[in-house]
Amino acid sequence: MSRRAGQADMAATGLEGPLGRAPRTRRGFALTPLADIMFQLLIFFMLSSSLAPYALLPLSPPARAPGTEAGVPPRPASDAVPQPLAQAIWHLERGAVRAGDIRLPFESLPEALSVLRAEGISDIVVFISRQARAQDLADLLVPVRRAGVVRLQLIGR
Repeated sequence: MSRRAGQADMAATGLEGPLGRAPRTRRGFALTPLADIMFQLLIFFMLSSSLAPYALLPLSPPARAPGTEAGVPPRPASDAVPQPLAQAIWHLERGAVRAGDIRLPFESLPEALSVLRAEGISDIVVFISRQARAQDLADLLVPVRRAGVVRLQLIGR
């Protein structure tokens, strides 16, 4: 049987195409598989985010002096001698802390904090620059807590 004869037989039987298959019709776009995949991704990210380790940054509001009420400013005692404030002023930047003209990388903070404690400074005021990230704040808080700094004030941009 020749090739032309075979094609003629297929045409006579109503079969078309080189292999005798009917041309495939295109189906419309189905949303069900897409919705299934999106639901699976949602479940995956919900589970993986709860398993990921993270650090909490415990922050507390300023403590009130004993005997004072909330919302009422304390009255200065008439016979009290004002004490000079022993505090350090730092600027938090990306990857470091600046104290005046000195730039301290986070690795050298434990030594700097021990020097401050030896000088009797237990209050640190930190101005947070625009370049600082949340990770920089976390990197600052860890050595400050370990050094036992009494008060750390954070001042935003």
